[in-house]
Amino acid sequence: MNIDIVERAPARVACLRYTGPVGDPLGRFWRATVSPWLAEQDLMDCPRYGVSIDDPTHTPPESCRYDACVELPPGLALPDARQSTIAGGRYAVTCFRGTAAQVGAGWTAFFTSAVVRGLARDAARPLLEHYPRGAPYDQRTGVFACQLCIPVGS
Repeated sequence: MNIDIVERAPARVACLRYTGPVGDPLGRFWRATVSPWLAEQDLMDCPRYGVSIDDPTHTPPESCRYDACVELPPGLALPDARQSTIAGGRYAVTCFRGTAAQVGAGWTAFFTSAVVRGLARDAARPLLEHYPRGAPYDQRTGVFACQLCIPVGS
């Protein structure tokens, strides 16, 4: 697995909260709620983030919290969404391509590779999925691409 260490700048975002099982239900939340909201706000081409608030390996599925976020252009505020800042700093990053049902296995493989390489997670910052501008999504197959990001210490 290819893992890069990158320095990410902080990002000002607007977020919609999802609570429930990860995998396909979370994919449906993106398609049914987040995507129409982004289109309504004319933000479909802005970078997006998925922020895992809870660890699904230690939290009951019905209680897992996840924020679907969009990076806000300077000067824009959205009154109907929670505003936040995604912390900058060093992140271990790998590319993922697959479906919502497969992303959990992608995270597991990524964590395993990061541990083998001696990378220590900075637990003060959450795990991120980063969907840069133009990140592909195939509506027919449900396949998408993103960067999986684990915050690491210096």
